Amino acid sequence: MGTASGGHLKCPYRRGGDPLRQLGGKPIWRRGEGSNASGPLDQFGQACRMGRFWRAIVCLGLVAVTATSCSGGNSANTTSTSTRNTSVPPAASTTSIASTTTTTESLTVSVVASPNPVATGLPVTFTVVIRGPGVLSVEDVRFGDGGSTGANAGMIKCGQTARADLTSDFTHSYAAPGTYQFRDQVGVIGPPPACRSEDVTGTATAIVSSPLQSATLNGAFLSPTRNIACLIDITANELVRCATFSPPRLVTMTATGSLNTCSGSQCELGNPSLDTPTLAYGTATGAGPFQCVSATRGVTCTIAGGKGFTISRSGIEQIGG
Repeated sequence: MGTASGGHLKCPYRRGGDPLRQLGGKPIWRRGEGSNASGPLDQFGQACRMGRFWRAIVCLGLVAVTATSCSGGNSANTTSTSTRNTSVPPAASTTSIASTTTTTESLTVSVVASPNPVATGLPVTFTVVIRGPGVLSVEDVRFGDGGSTGANAGMIKCGQTARADLTSDFTHSYAAPGTYQFRDQVGVIGPPPACRSEDVTGTATAIVSSPLQSATLNGAFLSPTRNIACLIDITANELVRCATFSPPRLVTMTATGSLNTCSGSQCELGNPSLDTPTLAYGTATGAGPFQCVSATRGVTCTIAGGKGFTISRSGIEQIGG
């Protein structure tokens, strides 16, 4: 232990082990050690140690105060916080706006031919239905074999608001077998203020059948695929009979339109001769109350009024109720 300025003693401190330091050539021992354990120096050393303890406490307090001051007075414990908006957003508002679009009605022309097919020399009736706004100004009818009819209403002034609703029947007969295209070109003057001119054409196909004598072998004929065989019998039996060979099916129709059908190996399909003619697609034949027409979808046979059947590889379909 040395002497400080002003004559005060410095507290002994430890360097590398005991004794701590020497005072006047004598070792200074810690309390309870050596020959000088209970002497004045021991008391002085104890006091020095207590001084160090309290100075350490004071220093720790200063450090804590300084840390608090540097942290801006906030607690040393850091709490992470998050903000979540739990408020319910306002419901989206929907505004309904009335449509200002005006739908313009179109002119329509539809045509139905009956009976169809029809035999040569017999009348076929074309029913024409016209619907739409405006005034009928012209109607030009063509039957497909050179025959025609029609009417012209002459000059029509803008401003008339009548409708062109009209149903008309046109009857015509054909002298030769074949397929004929019926056309009805209709013209109207629309309502004011536009008074727009509009032309629409309605069409229908009429099939005029070949005589049974020229198109069949004693009333028998085959489809172009030779999978369908039919027989039109206008004798006392007065019936039409058609069968498919694959799959085996059979249908028989009387003059009143009554049908009898059969399917499977038990059906008596018949066995047409090798010289039985085929009925080309789009052509027809018939006699008495029966007319049969050949098409890619099958053979259709009907009586007056449209009752009948269609037979094909996919089955037998009753038509006309």
